[in-house]
Amino acid sequence: MRIALNIKGIDFEYRAINLIKEGGQQHSAEYKKLNPKEEVPFLIDGKYGLGQSMAIMLYLDEKFPGPNLFPKDSYKKAFCIQQCEIINSGIQPFHNLKVLKQLKQRFDISEDDKNSWVKFWIEEGLKPLEITLKGISKKYSLGDELSALDAFLIPQVFTCIRYNVSLESFPTIQKIFDNCQKLPSFQKAEPSKQPDFVA
Repeated sequence: MRIALNIKGIDFEYRAINLIKEGGQQHSAEYKKLNPKEEVPFLIDGKYGLGQSMAIMLYLDEKFPGPNLFPKDSYKKAFCIQQCEIINSGIQPFHNLKVLKQLKQRFDISEDDKNSWVKFWIEEGLKPLEITLKGISKKYSLGDELSALDAFLIPQVFTCIRYNVSLESFPTIQKIFDNCQKLPSFQKAEPSKQPDFVA
């Protein structure tokens, strides 16, 4: 969400919700009043509140001027959402803290097995994405203009780094990551630059 806000040039206040400290601040009574799902991100815009990255990005694109996160053409917009969902629904949930916690509690898996699980699902998701992006990407995912897909892809690459997933088999994704990392909108959103970063 930080990347999307930066791409569109929207001023915002970042309120850190530490997912580990105090058993996870997303589980606090105060936060649950905002978001009963107890997940991040969560956007507050005046009287409105929204969870889920896709819904937030669609809202930002409809309400605020600036570079479009989604193409205006109906098919291209749907195609962009489809590719975003490969990450949002097909990769990210498998390394969600809640999922990994359940794996540990229910099956008492080792750290190595947990990391192997995460690595498998990341690579399974990146394979079709790499094939698609190879045929359509230029500087960024959908061409020479940034899109919501870049805002979904780059955080996933940081997760690849965290779990030692090599991008050697995904040169197009590596190229897009390298190009995006040159931009202030992505640099400012880097996990290590956030107040709740845990090394």
